[in-house]
Amino acid sequence: MSTICLKTNQHRLINNLRHAFIPGSMLGELLQNARRAQASHIDVRVDHDSISVSDDGTGIADLQSLIHIAESGWDPELQARENAFGMGVLSTLYFAEHLSVHSGTQAFEAPTAAILRSDAIEVQERAPRSGTMIRLDGVQSPYPGTSLPAWAEGELQRLCAAFPVRVSFNGADVPRPLSDPSIEWLDTPVGRLRLDLHAAPTQWRCYLQGLPIGRVPSASRHQIVLLRDDMIARLPDRQHLLDEEADHPRIQAAIDEAFRQGLVRIKERAAGSEFVTVYGEVCLSSSNTDLLNDVPFASRRWFRDWSASPPGHRHAWRRCCRLPDGLVAREVLEEPGVWQIGGDGCDESLAEVYLEARQAFLLREYRLDPDHWLLGLVRTLRPDQIVVRAGTMLYEEASPPLADDVALVLVDSLAIALEGDAEAIPVGAVRRAGTIHLTPDADGVTLLVSDYIFDDRYDEDCEDADAQTLRTFVAVGCSQDPGQVVTALLPDALRFLAQPRLAGATVRLTFDAQGKLASAVSG
Repeated sequence: MSTICLKTNQHRLINNLRHAFIPGSMLGELLQNARRAQASHIDVRVDHDSISVSDDGTGIADLQSLIHIAESGWDPELQARENAFGMGVLSTLYFAEHLSVHSGTQAFEAPTAAILRSDAIEVQERAPRSGTMIRLDGVQSPYPGTSLPAWAEGELQRLCAAFPVRVSFNGADVPRPLSDPSIEWLDTPVGRLRLDLHAAPTQWRCYLQGLPIGRVPSASRHQIVLLRDDMIARLPDRQHLLDEEADHPRIQAAIDEAFRQGLVRIKERAAGSEFVTVYGEVCLSSSNTDLLNDVPFASRRWFRDWSASPPGHRHAWRRCCRLPDGLVAREVLEEPGVWQIGGDGCDESLAEVYLEARQAFLLREYRLDPDHWLLGLVRTLRPDQIVVRAGTMLYEEASPPLADDVALVLVDSLAIALEGDAEAIPVGAVRRAGTIHLTPDADGVTLLVSDYIFDDRYDEDCEDADAQTLRTFVAVGCSQDPGQVVTALLPDALRFLAQPRLAGATVRLTFDAQGKLASAVSG
């Protein structure tokens, strides 16, 4: 009977591991080792092809532990607390040609290729030094066109944001903004949290044992989490947590709870108006909408801004136009009420014209909690409830050259009302189904025609052409004699641009019985 057992091709394994590290992990591991050695200062020096890292820590008792894979050499308590892997210096060997180490009274130096081959490296006695110095020679910048010092400086700024030990780079201290003792941290089940209530709770950055780990948030403002030291990073380069699928929901849950408690604390000591003004949007965007339910103020931004977004079709980037900042008290809203537009979507602009004429509050905020008091004031307006009262017809055109297939009717007066209401409100233009009614003083009615979005692009020329068509229609309809009609129909090129070939000319225009141009004779 034969037997088998697990074996390792040590040299091939070590050679293949070079693909598991990134250059940034090299610097991170050197910083981490110095921190674990209780250093109070780490001095990093970089020139065109070398990196030197010196610290004032406790030093390395046995230099063999430095190049002993999977044996960290740290005391058992630290290994248990931080899950030290013993992979740190290995990451440096793949990015340099030569390694030199001096700690206490011991030192060695060797080509990294010899170390990776497991060649015997002689340890020499040296004059004693405090802490440890590790020097890497023959290092290349990982990015062509970027010098090694420039790359190292940027990488250190990224690595040291929350690092607890002072680090200097070529004589200047590296900024460590998250090590500021004045920062207030909250204890959570996953570690310490720097809470920012004006940043999304779903945007966060984690640091493990002082170094960044995991995903990078897309927003510049985000939550900061200093994870518990005993959380485990994924081997070998420690750029991600070992079990992100389980750890990320735990981190998010801890942030969500702290975020809510932070809002609750502020609400307890702030006036209701201040809370809605400063934290209303925060509550709505963070699933804490119920905190607004008992505050008797509504943000004006929750309602349609008629001045910025008048009735009619709205361009894609204006679909959420809301009122400017400010508050409306509950009692102010109770009398006119709050409106929403119902129905099948047809003639929605008709309902909007009515609500704008009343300067009514049209609710545009759909993230409110179902129990919010504002929703109890909402009334639904259907376009079929609206009565259009048009005056004397002055002019009409069945098929004008517009983006939409609509008829135009010019009337001397126009008003709009709800069914059963005796009082009607004057308006400049309304659209019902395929007809637009306009008055001589109608203004800005182009939006009643189309939103000018064709094949996912914005057709500005079509909007301009439609606006000109409407202006011409009103001008023609208001003209009292044929000469005024012709003037209204003239294109801008004839009205506003010099035409040398027509200078001093008199042209006689003749129209047929249908109003079509029959002849144009000069003389």
